[in-house]
Amino acid sequence: MTELSQKSKSQKCLETTTTKNMAESIAVTDNLPQTFNEIWQLYQTLEKNEEPTGSDKIQGCVYRACELCKKAISMVNQLHVFSDNEDIEEVATTNIRYMLLPGMLGYFLMKNTVRSRLAVVKESQEFYADFMKMCHNYGVTKYEIHIPSSAETEKKTTENKTSKPTGPPDVRGMANVRAGKIQRYKEQKELERKLNELQVTALQEHTDDEVKREYYMTLLKHWVNFCIEELDSIKDEITILEMMEHRKGEPSKHNPKNEHHEHKPLRPFIITKDAIQKQVYGLGYPSIPTMTIEEFFDKKVEEGTLSKHVAGSHSMQDWAADPEADQKAREKEEAEKEERQERDDEGELQKARDWDEYRDDHRRGWGNRKNRH
Repeated sequence: MTELSQKSKSQKCLETTTTKNMAESIAVTDNLPQTFNEIWQLYQTLEKNEEPTGSDKIQGCVYRACELCKKAISMVNQLHVFSDNEDIEEVATTNIRYMLLPGMLGYFLMKNTVRSRLAVVKESQEFYADFMKMCHNYGVTKYEIHIPSSAETEKKTTENKTSKPTGPPDVRGMANVRAGKIQRYKEQKELERKLNELQVTALQEHTDDEVKREYYMTLLKHWVNFCIEELDSIKDEITILEMMEHRKGEPSKHNPKNEHHEHKPLRPFIITKDAIQKQVYGLGYPSIPTMTIEEFFDKKVEEGTLSKHVAGSHSMQDWAADPEADQKAREKEEAEKEERQERDDEGELQKARDWDEYRDDHRRGWGNRKNRH
């Protein structure tokens, strides 16, 4: 009687546990499409976004999208949606879109500006690689991805530092890489055009299953090409970031003997009255005016380095110093000239004759005619 009772309790407990697990699986199945739809909406928001990536709004979307992707990947693993021993034709049409989750998580991680860039890039590289491996295993692409381990990366970095270039670069290999990029670019443009055509009808409820399948397969191939380009870019970025981290850890090789001693720039010349004022006000800007132009001119006249007035000269300096005096000097000079001419001054008469002879021998306009006849 006791054993039967024990057995009945065990059976009852097993039935309760089984019912609970089935309910959880149904809940997960119901939430997976909704979760993916929300992820896709966040992806489209970030693609159309024009705000800075580092803004709080965008980083909030990035964080939300990463959490949803991790949740959706966990759901897919719980439901065993994909298997290593099946082909893409065996995958249900509605489940093909879930293959995008690792690639989309890598995309969202690359938008993260809060964490360390090197850690973000390496984690994103892993998810991109997982997506590419899955697509390769299912026959979506023939492109194989090999992500070197930390030991391989460190070994290659050491070899690059110690080894010297042994010959010219592989031109043929570079040409093949370039041709591959051009080919992928053309394929990507064609896939985008096809996606725009299929998207209108494929996402409707009563669309034919073949149309939906074609749309999801095109979307997969589009993401394959995108991930290939992202992985190439990430590879170069990791090299640069690791080099920067390595240089930060190295001790500074600063040698004061090798410093370039910069000469002081030449200071502008400023007029100062005496040596004491030079010491007080200095020789460079900013400084106050120490004397006016008139004071400087008078000082030079006193020193004998500048003549205050030269007979017969009418410079702009004389006019600026005293316009009325300059005008009177001009009038006085003209009067003296006329007076000398009236007195038949030999010098003035000879000067006038010479000028008349010059005008007779040199007609007006006989100067430089600039090759004109």
